[in-house]
Amino acid sequence: MTDKLAGKDDSQRLLGYVESVAKESRKALTLEFNEKHKGIPFNTTGQILRDSLVAWFSRRDKNLKISPETVNNAKLGEVRAVFGGETKSVRFKVRADATFSVAGGSADSPSYLKELNVSIDRHAS
Repeated sequence: MTDKLAGKDDSQRLLGYVESVAKESRKALTLEFNEKHKGIPFNTTGQILRDSLVAWFSRRDKNLKISPETVNNAKLGEVRAVFGGETKSVRFKVRADATFSVAGGSADSPSYLKELNVSIDRHAS
């Protein structure tokens, strides 16, 4: 019985760590977008966000593996991305929601990151 409880405590500890890394990624990727990706066409933001988040997580901790599942930028100015993640035997989802100001009314208009949120869904299976 204690092994099962210890395993649950270990899972909760790992998920807490993953949440703190997600907060750190939000700050780092906001800086990256403001330095390297100012004025990029909006229709490229989903792919850049996806690639940047995967690369950042792999640089930050090689034991945290995330892979892209969906990227949606159907609404002009908004990008939502979902990633499947795993560390040791714990699985989770990473959700990235970004808001961009778009200088124009088309998908290829220049865009600038306004806000980025990265969160962890603890109940992924």
